[in-house]
Amino acid sequence: MNEEDKDINKPLPRMSQKEAEKKAHSVTQSLTHSTGLEVDEKSISADYTKCVGANDEVPEDGRFVLQYGARTPLAGEKHKYAIQKMREHLKEIGYKIQGYQETKGANGSIILDASDPDSGFTLAVDGVPKRDEITLRLATPCLLPPGAKQQRY
Repeated sequence: MNEEDKDINKPLPRMSQKEAEKKAHSVTQSLTHSTGLEVDEKSISADYTKCVGANDEVPEDGRFVLQYGARTPLAGEKHKYAIQKMREHLKEIGYKIQGYQETKGANGSIILDASDPDSGFTLAVDGVPKRDEITLRLATPCLLPPGAKQQRY
């Protein structure tokens, strides 16, 4: 870790909650469309929380983290192929694959983790074949709304 990474006062990326949610929605739509699937619009959730610093500080300058979730229905036996296609699509749009794991058995699953080095967004895709759906979860880094003055420590 370099000195800049340790600087708790380094400038945060700026984005409004609306922009963050729009980008998260766009990424999940792009991902599902790349496999010919559709997001179940009723499954979408967007949860905002305050950022918590390395020393448990909770600033009051409006910074936030978005946890965005969505599901897409798909028969369990098709999960592996769909998630592999999603992995290729993520690479094409600049995401770095952080992990891919398949487990077998009655409670088997397929897990794909990726991150966007430009935006800092992270994405997890989970397929559990005994459930006929794939879950997508996207998280933003700590973001500061445009126009807000960044609190210092």
